[in-house]
Amino acid sequence: MKHVDINKKYLEISLYTLAVILLSVIFGKIIWNIAGFGHSINNFLRLLRGILAPFIFGFFIAYFMNSTMRYLERVIFRRINWFHKRTKLMRMLAVTLTYLIFIGCLFWICSFLIPEVAENIQNLWRKLPTDLQYYQNIFYEYLGPESGIAVFLTSFNISLPASYNLTELMDQVLEWVNNSLGSVSDIINALLTGTMNFANTILNFILGMVIAFYMLCDKEHYAGAATKLIVIMFKKRFSDRFIRAASESNRLIEKFIIGKAIDSLIISIMFFAVTLIIKPPYALLLTLIVGITNMIPYFGPLVGTAVSTLIVLPTNPSLAPLVLFVLFVIQQFDGMYLGPKILGDSTGLPPMLVIFAIIVGGALAGVPGMFFGVPIFAIIRNLVSPAIDQKYNQKQFGGGM
Repeated sequence: MKHVDINKKYLEISLYTLAVILLSVIFGKIIWNIAGFGHSINNFLRLLRGILAPFIFGFFIAYFMNSTMRYLERVIFRRINWFHKRTKLMRMLAVTLTYLIFIGCLFWICSFLIPEVAENIQNLWRKLPTDLQYYQNIFYEYLGPESGIAVFLTSFNISLPASYNLTELMDQVLEWVNNSLGSVSDIINALLTGTMNFANTILNFILGMVIAFYMLCDKEHYAGAATKLIVIMFKKRFSDRFIRAASESNRLIEKFIIGKAIDSLIISIMFFAVTLIIKPPYALLLTLIVGITNMIPYFGPLVGTAVSTLIVLPTNPSLAPLVLFVLFVIQQFDGMYLGPKILGDSTGLPPMLVIFAIIVGGALAGVPGMFFGVPIFAIIRNLVSPAIDQKYNQKQFGGGM
């Protein structure tokens, strides 16, 4: 019988590997079969989220305020020679002035904008049945059984409905709202839970404001500490790529989101200034709709224009074409001059990929996905493109197969 040499070293490694695999499978089975383990994990994650919530709020508040703080620091305070040797004091004054600006805007929103918009929405809701009847009459006039379109379609054996009852749709919506609310006890419990959650959110937001203040004052320290941690945890090649990608992604997000917010704010102010002259109904609500929808590239301005026109049309049919014309002119100015001036080529995506990102983002996350889908898709493209180019060059010039 032929003798077989066995390498004891590789045999030992194989046995250890097999033992680790078997123990991992057994341990996993035990853990997942323990009653309530998934519930315990969920409770732990909820507890962790509650603990970290103020820091999450603080990070996003600091990130949003960073551009304003940096602008004040570079454009205003650094031009004053007295601050050149007092950088800490300059930073604190820039952060404080940024807070005063944002708190002032928040106070104006809560004291003036929200009540006025809420009143506009209430008036529009009370008038909604009349508006629906108005559109029902329009549909019946142009798409009814005696309309020219109906006569034309009849020659192709196509018949339109005898009537369009939009009030039934309104009744179905109201019935769905009533069924969703449930009983009185369910409503009270929902109100109590909502009040507690709202109070907790407000508390986390206030703590986040405090945390954001210190983050902005020492942002270079925290950024340096995060960079050191990444360099320590990963290999140099990966850490360099990660830091470079994070810096590029930060630049892209900041330029796109904040630039788009400034662009939409200017468009809203321009439209509101025109409404003071032409005085359409629900002017403040229309301005808010135009500003919010303008944040979504390509489709947003079209949606804002259409919704605003449809809101004005039943109340003042003669004014609706003027509102449509004003919005068309403002959107053309935004598309040809203001947008490129503020944003430039902030994402580097061609129009086709921007539309693709909006559609995919909207399908996955609704309206927020339509907006955030563009910068996220641009970040993914920036991360993937170098690797694709490298592989292509290796195949094309390196002789790889």
